[in-house]
Amino acid sequence: MQISDADGSPKEKRRKGTGKITLTEVAEFVGVSAMTVSRALRMPEKVNPDLRDRIDAAVSELGYVPNLQARNLASVHSDLILVVAPTFSSPGFLTVSESLQTVLSERGYTMMFMESGHDGQSEQKTFEKILAYNPAAIIQFNIDTIESCTKLLSNVDVPILEIGALNPHSIGMSVGVDYGKAIKKLVTHLANSSLKNIALLCTPANNTMFRQVLSGWNTAMLALNRSPHRVVTTHLPSTITTGVNIFRDMMITWDDLDALICTSDEMACGCMMACHSAGIKIPNTVSIASLGGGALSMVCSPSLTSVEFPWNEIGIRAGKALLDLLNYMPGEKYIEIPSVLKVRASTSR
Repeated sequence: MQISDADGSPKEKRRKGTGKITLTEVAEFVGVSAMTVSRALRMPEKVNPDLRDRIDAAVSELGYVPNLQARNLASVHSDLILVVAPTFSSPGFLTVSESLQTVLSERGYTMMFMESGHDGQSEQKTFEKILAYNPAAIIQFNIDTIESCTKLLSNVDVPILEIGALNPHSIGMSVGVDYGKAIKKLVTHLANSSLKNIALLCTPANNTMFRQVLSGWNTAMLALNRSPHRVVTTHLPSTITTGVNIFRDMMITWDDLDALICTSDEMACGCMMACHSAGIKIPNTVSIASLGGGALSMVCSPSLTSVEFPWNEIGIRAGKALLDLLNYMPGEKYIEIPSVLKVRASTSR
């Protein structure tokens, strides 16, 4: 079994009984990452002299010998970057993927896209397939990396980039937005419009995004001395049809509801359709807002107040940050891109 280095070169995994020292064991001996050791051996001028001396001493003491033949075989995949998302229909993914391709294709990289699904077993199989391609880098879009996959990726000496909800616990670099801050903007806007009975409708999301949304919601509502209990979560697809059906149930449960925040534009538009069908006026009776800010928010009737996530900018920033990593010029580990509140007719009373 071969595991790739940062440049596509393989990192040997010790087979039982051979006593062969691996690059990972050299890294552990020195107390640095395997990528740093790989860089010191291939491009010593890019590593601090003191650290380079420590690595050279460890290589000599442990008797590490790189597998040059396997490294040459692996190099044919050095231009391949793999991108994984729960589904290609995930909000923002299409825009991000187009921006990434614009940046990375100019440098000769080829991109491959894969769906992982929403369950751990599918994710495990996806990453096992990914590693067989000896990628130059791996990009994850709003994915929950289960423990077994985290261990798998932590032993792969290639850059790993997470895009979507900013993840402070990322095993690689994270570029994205803070959903908690986005929710706070909407709650504050609705409260300033004298709306009191606000509810939150959460669509399927990864754990990082979901935690940020609930944290922002609870913090914002409690700061206004209001109960944050009006929360509905669903595992149904984030579609207009789902929004229609759920909103009907919500109005039966909370007949005094005067404002609703949805975590996707599609669900918000579905809730609007349910209002039109029931003769509920927007925004006179119920104000509706969403997270996302895609084209749908501007064409629905009335136009939808939303917090816009600049997915195009996120994709470009992420692509440039990844190029720096691939050229051994690491920058910030976490890059937050601010979201923007767009007030439209759905909340303008």
